[in-house]
Amino acid sequence: MYRLLNALHAFAPQDRGTRVLLEEVVLSGALEALEQDHADLIIGAELPSASLADPLLEIEFVAVAHPGHPLHGLGRQLKMADLEKEMQVVVKDSGQQAPRDFGWLGAEHRWTVSSIDTAVTTIRHGLGYGWLPRHRIQAELENGQLLPLPLASGQIYRTHLYLAFGQEHPGPAAQLLSDLIRTQADSWRRDQSP
Repeated sequence: MYRLLNALHAFAPQDRGTRVLLEEVVLSGALEALEQDHADLIIGAELPSASLADPLLEIEFVAVAHPGHPLHGLGRQLKMADLEKEMQVVVKDSGQQAPRDFGWLGAEHRWTVSSIDTAVTTIRHGLGYGWLPRHRIQAELENGQLLPLPLASGQIYRTHLYLAFGQEHPGPAAQLLSDLIRTQADSWRRDQSP
């Protein structure tokens, strides 16, 4: 989020009175905003096939739980059956048209939260397990507040974020902001490289 705020900070002195509505949505929420013409510019993981979009970032998600979570207490590689017995924390899709339970494994015991931040806090407090963005939990991984789950497979998955315009011919403000966001994404990638 701070990279987006950096882009907005650089945009503010040049915005020429542009009104900005920054709305955080999850999963298909960005796709719906684009399809319904509710956004001039979106960052999202899913885009309609008819949209022209630029790849922005690749985000890595890691399966984690609190060190005291029962899954870590098993002391062995975990299988799907182990996960199905425990509560999974998933982030609710903010889309209304065709919401999805992306990442949900089908376990009956799950808590659905409305944001990544709430998912991080919930899992960090030992109230379940889930897949969280590595960049968002790096400090918790380093200080031992969260530990990767020793899964036989599927411990990590990656997804791409794309930048797309809501109109075929974006205005100068949307174009400027998109350039500033791309600059911040490039900087983030450089920071993530070993």
